[in-house]
Amino acid sequence: MTQQILISGNDAGQRLDRFLRKKFPQLPLTAIYKFLRQKKVRIVRSERKFHGKKEDMLEKNDELKLFFDAEKFGTAPEKKPVNFEFLLKSPFFRQHFQIHYEDEWLWVAEKNAGIAVHPGSKTPWGHSLIDLFVATVRSEDVSLPEPKLVHRLDKDTSGLILIAKNDATLRKLTALIRDDEIQKKYLALIKGKLPKESGEIRMKLLRTEGSKFTKIQTSRSAEAKEARTLYRVREYFPELDASLLEVTLDTGRMHQIRVHFSSLGHPLAGDQAYGDFAWNRELEKNYGLKRHFLHAYFLKFRHPETGKILELQNELPTDLKKMLPSK
Repeated sequence: MTQQILISGNDAGQRLDRFLRKKFPQLPLTAIYKFLRQKKVRIVRSERKFHGKKEDMLEKNDELKLFFDAEKFGTAPEKKPVNFEFLLKSPFFRQHFQIHYEDEWLWVAEKNAGIAVHPGSKTPWGHSLIDLFVATVRSEDVSLPEPKLVHRLDKDTSGLILIAKNDATLRKLTALIRDDEIQKKYLALIKGKLPKESGEIRMKLLRTEGSKFTKIQTSRSAEAKEARTLYRVREYFPELDASLLEVTLDTGRMHQIRVHFSSLGHPLAGDQAYGDFAWNRELEKNYGLKRHFLHAYFLKFRHPETGKILELQNELPTDLKKMLPSK
Protein backbone atom coordinates (compact mmCIF):
# COMPACT_ATOMS: atom_id res chain seq x y z
CA MET A 1 0.00 0.00 0.00
CA THR A 2 1.37 3.44 -0.99
CA GLN A 3 0.15 6.72 0.46
CA GLN A 4 1.14 10.19 -0.70
CA ILE A 5 1.13 13.32 1.47
CA LEU A 6 1.85 16.87 0.29
CA ILE A 7 3.54 19.03 2.93
CA SER A 8 1.78 22.34 3.51
CA GLY A 9 3.28 25.57 4.83
CA ASN A 10 1.96 24.77 8.31
CA ASP A 11 3.81 21.45 8.40
CA ALA A 12 7.06 22.74 6.90
CA GLY A 13 9.98 23.15 9.27
CA GLN A 14 9.18 19.98 11.24
CA ARG A 15 11.42 16.98 11.62
CA LEU A 16 10.18 14.02 9.62
CA ASP A 17 9.78 11.68 12.60
CA ARG A 18 7.79 14.28 14.54
CA PHE A 19 5.49 14.89 11.58
CA LEU A 20 4.83 11.15 11.27
CA ARG A 21 4.08 10.89 15.00
CA LYS A 22 1.52 13.67 14.70
CA LYS A 23 0.03 12.34 11.46
CA PHE A 24 -0.27 8.76 12.70
CA PRO A 25 -0.80 8.93 16.49
CA GLN A 26 -1.84 5.27 16.53
CA LEU A 27 1.64 4.18 15.43
CA PRO A 28 4.10 3.22 18.19
CA LEU A 29 7.31 5.23 18.02
CA THR A 30 9.26 2.01 17.48
CA ALA A 31 7.17 1.30 14.35
CA ILE A 32 7.89 4.76 12.91
CA TYR A 33 11.65 4.34 13.37
CA LYS A 34 11.45 0.83 11.92
CA PHE A 35 9.72 2.13 8.77
CA LEU A 36 12.39 4.83 8.43
CA ARG A 37 15.20 2.28 8.82
CA GLN A 38 13.53 0.05 6.25
CA LYS A 39 13.38 3.02 3.82
CA LYS A 40 9.61 2.90 3.61
CA VAL A 41 9.38 6.70 3.63
CA ARG A 42 10.49 8.60 0.54
CA ILE A 43 10.69 12.37 0.13
CA VAL A 44 10.20 13.92 -3.31
CA ARG A 45 11.53 17.48 -3.39
CA SER A 46 11.97 19.57 -6.56
CA GLU A 47 12.10 16.44 -8.72
CA ARG A 48 14.73 14.92 -6.40
CA LYS A 49 13.87 11.71 -4.55
CA PHE A 50 15.54 10.40 -1.42
CA HIS A 51 14.77 8.07 1.47
CA GLY A 52 13.67 9.93 4.57
CA LYS A 53 15.68 9.95 7.79
CA LYS A 54 14.16 10.86 11.14
CA GLU A 55 16.09 14.13 11.41
CA ASP A 56 15.19 15.39 7.91
CA MET A 57 13.49 18.80 8.04
CA LEU A 58 10.35 19.00 5.88
CA GLU A 59 9.91 21.80 3.35
CA LYS A 60 6.77 23.25 1.83
CA ASN A 61 5.59 21.24 -1.22
CA ASP A 62 7.62 18.18 -0.27
CA GLU A 63 5.76 15.05 -1.30
CA LEU A 64 5.98 12.11 1.07
CA LYS A 65 5.52 8.61 -0.33
CA LEU A 66 4.78 6.08 2.41
CA PHE A 67 5.21 2.37 1.74
CA PHE A 68 3.48 1.05 4.86
CA ASP A 69 -0.09 0.49 5.99
CA ALA A 70 -0.86 2.55 9.09
CA GLU A 71 -4.37 1.07 9.26
CA LYS A 72 -2.93 -2.21 10.48
CA PHE A 73 -2.27 -0.47 13.78
CA GLY A 74 -5.89 0.55 14.16
CA THR A 75 -7.11 4.11 14.46
CA ALA A 76 -6.13 6.81 16.91
CA PRO A 77 -8.44 7.20 19.89
CA GLU A 78 -10.94 10.00 19.46
CA LYS A 79 -9.73 13.17 21.12
CA LYS A 80 -11.84 14.50 23.95
CA PRO A 81 -12.66 18.21 24.05
CA VAL A 82 -9.89 20.03 25.89
CA ASN A 83 -10.80 22.03 28.98
CA PHE A 84 -8.22 24.80 28.73
CA GLU A 85 -9.76 26.84 31.53
CA PHE A 86 -9.46 23.93 33.97
CA LEU A 87 -5.75 23.56 33.16
CA LEU A 88 -5.10 27.30 33.55
CA LYS A 89 -6.62 27.26 37.05
CA SER A 90 -4.80 24.12 38.18
CA PRO A 91 -1.92 23.94 40.74
CA PHE A 92 0.12 22.28 37.96
CA PHE A 93 -0.16 25.44 35.84
CA ARG A 94 0.73 27.75 38.74
CA GLN A 95 3.78 25.63 39.56
CA HIS A 96 5.21 25.20 36.07
CA PHE A 97 4.12 28.16 33.91
CA GLN A 98 7.16 30.41 34.24
CA ILE A 99 8.15 32.95 31.59
CA HIS A 100 11.68 34.35 31.46
CA TYR A 101 11.18 36.42 28.28
CA GLU A 102 8.27 37.10 25.94
CA ASP A 103 7.47 39.13 22.82
CA GLU A 104 4.91 38.78 20.04
CA TRP A 105 6.87 35.99 18.30
CA LEU A 106 8.32 33.77 21.02
CA TRP A 107 8.66 32.83 24.67
CA VAL A 108 11.70 31.74 26.65
CA ALA A 109 10.28 29.61 29.45
CA GLU A 110 11.91 28.54 32.71
CA LYS A 111 11.45 24.77 32.85
CA ASN A 112 11.34 23.01 36.21
CA ALA A 113 12.90 19.58 36.68
CA GLY A 114 10.42 16.71 36.66
CA ILE A 115 8.12 18.00 33.90
CA ALA A 116 8.20 16.58 30.37
CA VAL A 117 8.38 19.17 27.61
CA HIS A 118 5.73 17.47 25.45
CA PRO A 119 3.03 14.80 25.78
CA GLY A 120 3.98 11.18 25.16
CA SER A 121 3.05 7.62 26.01
CA LYS A 122 3.82 8.26 29.69
CA THR A 123 2.74 11.91 29.73
CA PRO A 124 -0.92 12.52 28.92
CA TRP A 125 -2.09 15.83 27.50
CA GLY A 126 -2.23 18.54 30.13
CA HIS A 127 0.84 17.29 32.00
CA SER A 128 3.66 18.68 29.85
CA LEU A 129 5.28 22.10 29.47
CA ILE A 130 4.06 22.85 25.95
CA ASP A 131 0.46 22.09 27.01
CA LEU A 132 0.57 25.05 29.38
CA PHE A 133 1.48 27.44 26.57
CA VAL A 134 -1.07 25.92 24.19
CA ALA A 135 -3.76 26.35 26.85
CA THR A 136 -2.71 29.97 27.41
CA VAL A 137 -3.23 30.78 23.73
CA ARG A 138 -6.19 28.55 22.89
CA SER A 139 -8.21 29.58 25.94
CA GLU A 140 -8.51 33.01 24.30
CA ASP A 141 -9.11 31.85 20.72
CA VAL A 142 -8.99 28.23 19.46
CA SER A 143 -8.20 29.47 15.94
CA LEU A 144 -4.88 31.04 16.98
CA PRO A 145 -1.64 29.24 15.95
CA GLU A 146 -0.53 26.53 18.34
CA PRO A 147 2.77 27.28 20.12
CA LYS A 148 5.60 24.86 19.31
CA LEU A 149 8.78 23.79 21.07
CA VAL A 150 11.92 24.95 19.26
CA HIS A 151 14.20 22.48 21.07
CA ARG A 152 13.96 19.94 23.90
CA LEU A 153 15.23 19.40 27.41
CA ASP A 154 15.19 16.08 29.24
CA LYS A 155 12.46 15.69 31.82
CA ASP A 156 14.88 16.03 34.75
CA THR A 157 16.86 18.90 33.21
CA SER A 158 15.85 22.39 34.33
CA GLY A 159 16.46 25.73 32.64
CA LEU A 160 15.69 27.94 29.67
CA ILE A 161 13.76 26.61 26.68
CA LEU A 162 12.54 28.34 23.50
CA ILE A 163 8.89 28.22 22.38
CA ALA A 164 7.67 29.72 19.10
CA LYS A 165 4.26 31.40 18.93
CA ASN A 166 3.71 30.62 15.24
CA ASP A 167 5.01 28.32 12.51
CA ALA A 168 6.94 31.04 10.66
CA THR A 169 8.97 31.89 13.79
CA LEU A 170 9.43 28.17 14.50
CA ARG A 171 10.99 27.64 11.07
CA LYS A 172 13.36 30.59 11.52
CA LEU A 173 14.46 29.52 15.00
CA THR A 174 14.88 25.92 13.87
CA ALA A 175 17.12 27.18 11.05
CA LEU A 176 19.23 29.10 13.59
CA ILE A 177 19.68 25.91 15.62
CA ARG A 178 20.53 23.92 12.50
CA ASP A 179 23.17 26.52 11.57
CA ASP A 180 24.60 26.57 15.13
CA GLU A 181 23.57 30.20 15.61
CA ILE A 182 21.86 29.71 18.98
CA GLN A 183 24.36 29.42 21.81
CA LYS A 184 23.23 27.16 24.66
CA LYS A 185 25.18 26.72 27.87
CA TYR A 186 24.58 24.40 30.81
CA LEU A 187 25.80 24.04 34.36
CA ALA A 188 26.67 20.44 35.21
CA LEU A 189 28.13 18.74 38.28
CA ILE A 190 30.28 15.75 37.40
CA LYS A 191 32.13 13.18 39.47
CA GLY A 192 35.84 13.69 40.01
CA LYS A 193 38.37 16.17 38.68
CA LEU A 194 39.10 16.59 34.99
CA PRO A 195 42.76 16.69 33.90
CA LYS A 196 42.27 20.02 32.09
CA GLU A 197 40.49 23.21 33.17
CA SER A 198 38.82 23.41 29.77
CA GLY A 199 38.53 21.25 26.71
CA GLU A 200 36.49 19.71 23.95
CA ILE A 201 34.94 16.24 23.80
CA ARG A 202 34.47 14.78 20.32
CA MET A 203 32.73 11.41 20.34
CA LYS A 204 30.16 10.17 17.85
CA LEU A 205 26.87 9.07 19.35
CA LEU A 206 24.53 6.29 18.24
CA ARG A 207 20.84 6.27 19.12
CA THR A 208 18.97 2.98 19.34
CA GLU A 209 15.25 2.62 19.99
CA GLY A 210 14.30 -0.04 22.52
CA SER A 211 10.84 -1.26 23.39
CA LYS A 212 10.77 0.80 26.58
CA PHE A 213 13.45 3.47 26.25
CA THR A 214 15.95 5.15 23.94
CA LYS A 215 19.60 4.32 24.50
CA ILE A 216 22.47 6.59 23.49
CA GLN A 217 26.05 5.35 23.36
CA THR A 218 29.39 6.38 21.90
CA SER A 219 30.14 4.61 18.65
CA ARG A 220 32.41 4.63 15.63
CA SER A 221 29.82 3.16 13.29
CA ALA A 222 28.82 4.90 10.06
CA GLU A 223 25.34 5.53 11.47
CA ALA A 224 26.64 7.39 14.54
CA LYS A 225 26.35 11.18 14.57
CA GLU A 226 29.18 13.61 15.22
CA ALA A 227 28.88 15.23 18.67
CA ARG A 228 31.06 17.97 20.15
CA THR A 229 30.89 19.25 23.72
CA LEU A 230 32.95 22.17 25.08
CA TYR A 231 33.51 22.59 28.79
CA ARG A 232 35.15 24.88 31.32
CA VAL A 233 35.67 23.97 34.97
CA ARG A 234 34.13 26.58 37.26
CA GLU A 235 35.11 24.97 40.55
CA TYR A 236 36.25 21.68 42.05
CA PHE A 237 34.68 20.63 45.38
CA PRO A 238 36.95 18.19 47.30
CA GLU A 239 34.15 17.50 49.82
CA LEU A 240 32.05 15.99 47.03
CA ASP A 241 34.91 14.88 44.77
CA ALA A 242 32.95 16.72 42.09
CA SER A 243 33.48 19.51 39.56
CA LEU A 244 31.02 22.21 38.55
CA LEU A 245 31.29 22.77 34.80
CA GLU A 246 30.04 25.29 32.31
CA VAL A 247 29.18 23.24 29.24
CA THR A 248 28.55 24.53 25.72
CA LEU A 249 26.96 22.31 23.09
CA ASP A 250 28.56 22.59 19.67
CA THR A 251 26.05 19.97 18.47
CA GLY A 252 22.71 19.11 20.02
CA ARG A 253 22.41 15.33 20.22
CA MET A 254 20.06 13.56 22.58
CA HIS A 255 21.65 13.00 26.06
CA GLN A 256 24.91 14.37 24.62
CA ILE A 257 26.31 15.94 27.79
CA ARG A 258 25.36 12.98 29.96
CA VAL A 259 26.84 10.34 27.63
CA HIS A 260 30.01 12.28 26.83
CA PHE A 261 31.05 12.79 30.45
CA SER A 262 29.97 9.30 31.48
CA SER A 263 32.19 7.90 28.72
CA LEU A 264 35.15 9.79 30.20
CA GLY A 265 34.50 8.25 33.62
CA HIS A 266 33.08 11.50 35.01
CA PRO A 267 29.29 10.96 35.04
CA LEU A 268 26.77 13.61 36.01
CA ALA A 269 25.67 13.70 39.62
CA GLY A 270 22.30 12.02 40.02
CA ASP A 271 22.17 10.55 36.51
CA GLN A 272 20.15 7.33 36.83
CA ALA A 273 20.74 6.20 33.22
CA TYR A 274 24.46 6.76 32.64
CA GLY A 275 25.77 7.58 36.11
CA ASP A 276 27.54 6.09 39.11
CA PHE A 277 24.68 4.53 41.05
CA ALA A 278 26.53 4.15 44.36
CA TRP A 279 27.60 7.83 44.23
CA ASN A 280 24.05 8.84 43.31
CA ARG A 281 22.69 7.06 46.41
CA GLU A 282 25.21 8.94 48.55
CA LEU A 283 24.20 12.28 47.05
CA GLU A 284 20.51 11.58 47.55
CA LYS A 285 21.04 10.46 51.16
CA ASN A 286 23.33 13.33 52.16
CA TYR A 287 22.07 16.17 49.96
CA GLY A 288 18.59 15.14 48.82
CA LEU A 289 19.54 15.10 45.12
CA LYS A 290 16.73 13.31 43.30
CA ARG A 291 17.61 14.09 39.66
CA HIS A 292 20.63 14.67 37.49
CA PHE A 293 22.55 17.89 38.06
CA LEU A 294 22.08 19.62 34.72
CA HIS A 295 20.68 23.11 34.22
CA ALA A 296 20.28 25.03 30.93
CA TYR A 297 21.25 28.44 32.26
CA PHE A 298 22.21 30.48 29.16
CA LEU A 299 20.76 31.29 25.72
CA LYS A 300 22.13 33.75 23.17
CA PHE A 301 20.85 34.33 19.65
CA ARG A 302 19.86 36.98 17.14
CA HIS A 303 16.10 37.44 17.21
CA PRO A 304 14.79 36.13 13.85
CA GLU A 305 12.25 38.96 13.49
CA THR A 306 13.84 42.04 15.11
CA GLY A 307 17.53 41.29 14.57
CA LYS A 308 18.22 42.14 18.22
CA ILE A 309 20.75 40.01 20.10
CA LEU A 310 19.06 38.28 23.04
CA GLU A 311 21.31 37.08 25.86
CA LEU A 312 19.39 35.39 28.68
CA GLN A 313 20.57 33.74 31.89
CA ASN A 314 18.83 31.73 34.59
CA GLU A 315 20.30 30.95 38.03
CA LEU A 316 20.66 27.47 39.47
CA PRO A 317 17.40 26.30 41.09
CA THR A 318 17.33 25.71 44.83
CA ASP A 319 17.59 21.90 44.71
CA LEU A 320 20.91 22.14 42.83
CA LYS A 321 22.29 25.23 44.54
CA LYS A 322 22.03 23.61 47.98
CA MET A 323 24.23 20.76 46.74
CA LEU A 324 27.26 23.02 46.44
CA PRO A 325 29.37 23.62 49.57
CA SER A 326 29.23 27.29 50.58
CA LYS A 327 32.41 29.20 51.25
